[in-house]
Amino acid sequence: MTWVNLSRVRFHSLSQPTIDFSHMKITLRKIKKIEELIFEIPGPGVWVLTGLNGSGKTSLFASIYRIRAQHAFQRFYKTSPLENRLDSYAEAEIEYKIGTETVKYHYGGQRWRATPRRNSNLFSESPYSSIEYIEASGDRIEPSPDEIQPRRLRDAPTGIKGFLSDVLGDQKWNALKRVNTRRGVGNAAYLIPYQVGARTYYYSEKSFSLGELCALKLAIKIDSISANSLLLIDEVEMALHPQAQVRLLNQVSQIAAAKNLTVLFSTHSATIIKNSNRKQIIHLRSNSNGNISPVIGAFPAQVLGDIAFDDELAADFVFYVEDKQAKLLTEQLVAMYMAHCHPNRNYRPLYKVAPVGGFVQVVEMLNNSSAIFASYVKRYAILDEDVKTESLAIARQQQNQVLLNLFATAANKVQFLPCTPEVGAIEMLENNAANNAQLLDQLNSMFEGHSINITSLTSEQDYLQLTKANMRDRAKDRMSNIVNKIVSSTGIDEIHVRRTIYSEYCKLKYASNIGQLQSLLGPIFNGN
Repeated sequence: MTWVNLSRVRFHSLSQPTIDFSHMKITLRKIKKIEELIFEIPGPGVWVLTGLNGSGKTSLFASIYRIRAQHAFQRFYKTSPLENRLDSYAEAEIEYKIGTETVKYHYGGQRWRATPRRNSNLFSESPYSSIEYIEASGDRIEPSPDEIQPRRLRDAPTGIKGFLSDVLGDQKWNALKRVNTRRGVGNAAYLIPYQVGARTYYYSEKSFSLGELCALKLAIKIDSISANSLLLIDEVEMALHPQAQVRLLNQVSQIAAAKNLTVLFSTHSATIIKNSNRKQIIHLRSNSNGNISPVIGAFPAQVLGDIAFDDELAADFVFYVEDKQAKLLTEQLVAMYMAHCHPNRNYRPLYKVAPVGGFVQVVEMLNNSSAIFASYVKRYAILDEDVKTESLAIARQQQNQVLLNLFATAANKVQFLPCTPEVGAIEMLENNAANNAQLLDQLNSMFEGHSINITSLTSEQDYLQLTKANMRDRAKDRMSNIVNKIVSSTGIDEIHVRRTIYSEYCKLKYASNIGQLQSLLGPIFNGN
């Protein structure tokens, strides 16, 4: 087991000698399903905490929160007054070891008591300027009608607006307002203005979705949190779309770095786990005896196999492709095929697209992965067009039996994209757009709310100087050049820009001839 230590911090208490806070270890015993869980609080950064239900994530958060909140046990370890026979914590114990000092808490029937009592204020001061707890909830704050007056409305803090605009991918949050209600400190209500004719109306939190409310609560807390604090985030991402989950993780990571925060992010999201730094993943693994072991730096596949196995493998088709660009293009092709050939979403097959590496590795994965999946999962390799026109042609010419045998083993499980992704996209942006005014207008307006000048982008000097001899390398460079400029001018994330360009390519290629797309993908989805 690997422990990550806090930065060395010392404090002085009135009743204690100087305590070394460089090691703070918390042990939970006989709490709910936990027989024993030993956890050392890690240092600054964003740590993704995950594990099966019942592995102790919420109980652990409660014990950490207790360092700053005396009511934490009462809030999270709720008991019933029926002679300790219901929801009992009679044998429960929570131990804090800080340096060489220790304090244990036991439930005494009405409150949790410290042993020894002289150490009850062991963490009355701590290395954290504050400890905050954020959990997913639909709690809303509603202002009264007389509170919504222009003189009372204020712009929401810039940090909150920027956080929400980025995470939720909607610029409406840049207009966010707040009003202080009469219910005391911490009860500001948030509103989004909109116009109907000359009049201004407002959407209150009553109109916000659960995901928007969760993001709002986190934005408010993380915008105001002091530097050097500890932040506990409990499944706040659960109501967010996977892309928004990734943006949420990125935003929290940036703010944590700027403020030197220690963030523990509890999640079951496969998207969050797959997009986290492996060294920052803490996996709570339980054995049959109820002992929980935190594994720091767990491999994502191990974690997903534990907490999300069914979700990860829930597919009728698996497509292996060479790289992320091939993945994006394949997803757009399949989406277009589904829209025309399987218009009822409830009856569409499920599929996953997995980037593997070079085309040889893709076919090897196809040939060797049958044991990983259930028999009903159909697997295919979808390779870039240049493999068929160049690599396989050369292999046949040179009688490369190793490569030819590899493809022969794959039999009819190999298909080819209509292009090499970046080459097809750049050809569309340069040549087709130049000769098709309707296409050019379509490309210039492909991002709602933004106007792009494709002709200008493909005519700029830094773009034209990207002239590598290899067509694919040149197309990759030019694609990156255009994408980076669109990202910079619109604020839209890179993946969305690339996905949109590939979507336009699919429309250009197949919108007027859907039969070609059916010829490409129909044998896969309609085969036995």
